[in-house]
Amino acid sequence: MILAGYRLELWGVRMNRIEGGCHCGNLYYVFEASTGLEQLGVRACMCRFCRAHGARNSSDPNGAIQIDVRDPAQLVRYRFGLKTADFLLCAHCGVYIGAYLPDENGGRFTVNVNTFCEPPPLEFPLVPHDFGEENKAGRIERRKAKWTPVTSFRV
Repeated sequence: MILAGYRLELWGVRMNRIEGGCHCGNLYYVFEASTGLEQLGVRACMCRFCRAHGARNSSDPNGAIQIDVRDPAQLVRYRFGLKTADFLLCAHCGVYIGAYLPDENGGRFTVNVNTFCEPPPLEFPLVPHDFGEENKAGRIERRKAKWTPVTSFRV
């Protein structure tokens, strides 16, 4: 059973636990945010991929995310542009759940809020972002600073 949108206390910090994943359930995650989406914000990336998928992304450098893949054969890792992150899609249902920047500490993730079990309303304020002018080093640095730490990625 999937539970979504409740608060818990972790190491003295109130966390917002949000569960989500792809449509068929093959890609599943638990996002523990240190604050609500109102404070974290929701981004509308202006790249062609994100626009084509209608993605609305958020991340929390003070939070954590755990990702589980039930059938690894159905996980698609797509890289484009500067090829610094894996855009995770389900080959079975076609849903894009977010982008993963692997590193020696477990990686960083930005989550597509449309894949929350209870996604925010479509009227939720979006801030458009165009990252097209970033170089590879700058893009990696920004993602490490602003994306959510991955505490578990089970494939």
